[in-house]
Amino acid sequence: MSEEKTNVDEEKKPINIWGIIRIILIVICLLVVVYESVQIYRDQKEYDVASSEYESIAEEMTGIDEDAGDKSIEWVDGQDEGYPKFDINYDALKVINEDYIGWIYFPSLEISYPVVQEQEINEYLTRTFRGNTNKAGSIFMDVLSNSDFTGYSDFVFGHNMRDLSMFGSLKKLLQTDDDLLEDSPYIYIYTKDYVYRYRIFAYYRTSYDSSTYDEITSDESYDIYIQYIKNHTVYEIPSDISFESRPSLLTLSTCSGPAGGTTRFVVHSFKDKAWEITED
Repeated sequence: MSEEKTNVDEEKKPINIWGIIRIILIVICLLVVVYESVQIYRDQKEYDVASSEYESIAEEMTGIDEDAGDKSIEWVDGQDEGYPKFDINYDALKVINEDYIGWIYFPSLEISYPVVQEQEINEYLTRTFRGNTNKAGSIFMDVLSNSDFTGYSDFVFGHNMRDLSMFGSLKKLLQTDDDLLEDSPYIYIYTKDYVYRYRIFAYYRTSYDSSTYDEITSDESYDIYIQYIKNHTVYEIPSDISFESRPSLLTLSTCSGPAGGTTRFVVHSFKDKAWEITED
């Protein structure tokens, strides 16, 4: 009789709920890890496709030898006061994408891409230069900026890519102990008729809805904007720079921090030289 009672007690032994919950949580965590790994793999494959696209465009349309680096670059008017000579095929790039407005080259951070101007807000966030859907997107000018780079303040945007492509390398300005801008603080813009050189004078983190993104339409608003930049920059503005003549500004903007956040990193520059492109 006692043996039968023991068997009944064993059958009625309560289920270990916490043990089951623990197993479920472990399974969920494993599934999350697998899912994230798959997403990272897919994203990387997508980024590789975009990278290959832009490398082929650079090779076919500019003659830039990405592997040779600075050794392949000729300079017009001397390296210190001139600009890198690239044979950019403006007309061919315009055929590929009618929104093409110029080429950006930032030697210190190895940024070299075609620039398009968006016709609708954020249309190039997930669209490459050739029109393919891709999370890498394009380097694009704000819809309110001047397509010929002659506005009071023009904006160019690009993604903060993990592999440092697009505008991913901009964060190096905050991360390095060395002054990357000491030898070459310049950004070059190649349009159909001109090459513009911009000198970097400020950079900082800000919010996507800050006054950094205000539209500048007058001398008065320009002066207020310059003072705003001076109050926020973490880069010491060189003492030899003056804004009395109100040179055109070019600001590079990218995301900063976790994806989907509201923090942005901006790099301000002003146009200090211009060369008219002439036929050889």
